[in-house]
Amino acid sequence: MEKKPRYILVKEEIERRIQSGELEPGDKLPSEPALAKQFDVSRPTLREALKMLQREGVLLSRNGVGTYVNERPFSIENSLNKLRSLGEMIQSVGYKVSEADVSVYTREAEPEWMEKLRTDEPVVVLERIRTADGQKVAFYYNIFPREIAGGHFDEGFSGAIFDFLDRKLGIRIAYALTEISAVGTASERDRKAAEVLGGELILLKQLHVDENDRPVFYSLDYLKSSAFKLVVRRD
Repeated sequence: MEKKPRYILVKEEIERRIQSGELEPGDKLPSEPALAKQFDVSRPTLREALKMLQREGVLLSRNGVGTYVNERPFSIENSLNKLRSLGEMIQSVGYKVSEADVSVYTREAEPEWMEKLRTDEPVVVLERIRTADGQKVAFYYNIFPREIAGGHFDEGFSGAIFDFLDRKLGIRIAYALTEISAVGTASERDRKAAEVLGGELILLKQLHVDENDRPVFYSLDYLKSSAFKLVVRRD
């Protein structure tokens, strides 16, 4: 089993202390020398962990004052009972949503995709990163049967996929079947997502279906677990 770098272990321990309430929003962290001694690491190792947490919005650094737990911890709540795009989820909690590294390409369908989409034809894949207030929080693939995608993505893509389908193709997504999966390092996709987002990830495999029960697209949504809280209502 691959051993985690020391700075990742320090980062995860600070996150654990915040989640458990040992560190609360607004709390000031001990000085760098004190923290380095506490975690038994060098100061460069400690700084790398702190920088990662600052980039993720978990910690705030105030020049000449110190490092604090953010009063507004990064948390995007998603109720899996309601069908919403990722962009809507991010905007609903007040973060600015944007995207990066968008690419569209055609490739042969994998067996799982063929089964879900009921096709043995090549598929069109929309691959992109979603950010919230400039922080990378999601990396995902939207996979379309070629007969649905056609050449509609030839000029690129930007924005909300549900709006695009409704406006450009007259397709409305009625519901999605969602599977929550663990993320390992077995596949190239898993490794790429971990490299892009860093930290622990959650994978949502989602089949999106229209009003006629026709599969429209299959998505592999890698979410940064420290940024998302997934909620399911159970009656």
